[in-house]
Amino acid sequence: MQDDRVTDAARPTFALVIPTHRRPELVVQAVESGLRQTRPFDQLIVVPDGLDDDAVAALDGVPVEVRAIEKAGVAAARNAGVEHAWTEWVCFLDDDDLLHPDYLARVEAETVASPDVGAMNAAYWSFAAQAGPLDEFSASTLDECLDAARTAVPTKDLGYLEIEGRSFDLLLERMRGSMSTAAVRRELLLRAGGFPPGVVTGQDWVMYVNVARLTEWRLLRDRLAFFRDHPQTITRTGSPAKGLTALRVIRSFWQPTELPTPPHRPLEAYRPYYRHVLGWALHACWRARDFRAYREALSIARDILPRRSDRLRAAAPRWLQRAARSARRTIRGPRTRS
Repeated sequence: MQDDRVTDAARPTFALVIPTHRRPELVVQAVESGLRQTRPFDQLIVVPDGLDDDAVAALDGVPVEVRAIEKAGVAAARNAGVEHAWTEWVCFLDDDDLLHPDYLARVEAETVASPDVGAMNAAYWSFAAQAGPLDEFSASTLDECLDAARTAVPTKDLGYLEIEGRSFDLLLERMRGSMSTAAVRRELLLRAGGFPPGVVTGQDWVMYVNVARLTEWRLLRDRLAFFRDHPQTITRTGSPAKGLTALRVIRSFWQPTELPTPPHRPLEAYRPYYRHVLGWALHACWRARDFRAYREALSIARDILPRRSDRLRAAAPRWLQRAARSARRTIRGPRTRS
């Protein structure tokens, strides 16, 4: 990686927004990674979600702007950071992740080389204090991540981030971004409506889709961030509320909007993944014995999965789904090469 610096007169400006809630030790590390950039951020804004959040005291004396808000969720925290930023670009980092020191230098070089680019992501490493099967190495700090990354072999397939040219179409299918490497022109973020407040999960997906209505998402293939895997990671947790929110988010993509609607496939083409989300939501509702949420999930599904057979497949018990897959494999028989 190289730092392609430009002159002060021509240099674009960048803010880093870090929302946080009740993780003071981790947000201090995230801030440190923002401060260690070879091309410094013009603004570094931390938004504690709660006026009494421990991050306020933890960051006392650290050269960052701390803008605590009344408890309102991560979407509201990110929106507050965007509103406070005065820069041309806004970058985002979750409070449990870390940036490579060359992250902003590479982002800046891309904006200078391609002035029309409006939004981008970068590839990333996955780590944990004790690496599991889904992690690429063990580490706990930025220095440990940097040391490990020098010899680590990438194992995660990040091809899902390659969406330039079909950003809107592919994002309608599923989330294809990495929030902790996102960089977006502030003007586009505001036109896209920022992040939907009050959304339990998927608020980043909504932002990605609406930005894709206005510009393509570009990928920097260098691994410029470190995503921390730990028990509180949102992908490790599930609840009826999160399942319902995901279904509502999908339905919102297909409703009228004043924003542009780029070319995309018909609703029918997205059936497999929407069926997967419905199954996840229904099983979460069933485990929690939340039958009101279960009925609501099925009601929402009628708008995004018009085929009754898809809704029945999603609602089937897991053991029955596994048996059906096994039966289909048996009927097809082993694959042979001609």
